[in-house]
Amino acid sequence: MEFTSLKTTSRVLGAGRETNRLRKSGQVPAVYYGKGQEPVHLSVSAIDVRKVLAPGKRYTLLDLEIDGKSGNPALVYVYQKDSISQEITHIDFLRIDENTSVPVRIPVRISGMPIGVKSEGGMLSQENYYIKLSAPVAKIPSSIEIDISDFHAGTTFYAENLKLEDGVSLVSKPRTVIFAISKARAKEAASK
Repeated sequence: MEFTSLKTTSRVLGAGRETNRLRKSGQVPAVYYGKGQEPVHLSVSAIDVRKVLAPGKRYTLLDLEIDGKSGNPALVYVYQKDSISQEITHIDFLRIDENTSVPVRIPVRISGMPIGVKSEGGMLSQENYYIKLSAPVAKIPSSIEIDISDFHAGTTFYAENLKLEDGVSLVSKPRTVIFAISKARAKEAASK
């Protein structure tokens, strides 16, 4: 497993004013917690947080360097944004280990031109762009890729049809529709 180092500073949990001062100085309040561990209140650079949460990096394995001491494995568990400025206002880091299975929301990407669209006159509709999984830290995929080239008109592809790696399980409902290829409509207009 490869970890990305993230510098953090411990802080004393304070009043709202202290938190606002922290944010104005370019820091984001955070908390680091996990099973059997007391929560540790932290602050982290807003610039570093944006890098960690960049597209495709949401489930990056982190080694939190708290006050210069590394060896604190974590994932971004949840974060909050200001509804107007979209700036991150708080972040929760979850302590992890190699065997920890964590719930994750993974993007689903489809590629290829399906037979059902190319030669059967169907229409493609991607219904869900994300899927929820539970995966051990070492097996968290950055995305799920589906080649749809061989699918015919009238096909509906469900979450339960995804091929997942051993140890990775589906959290979304099995009948969640990922994509559908509708059948071509009869040419009623041409006959009128």
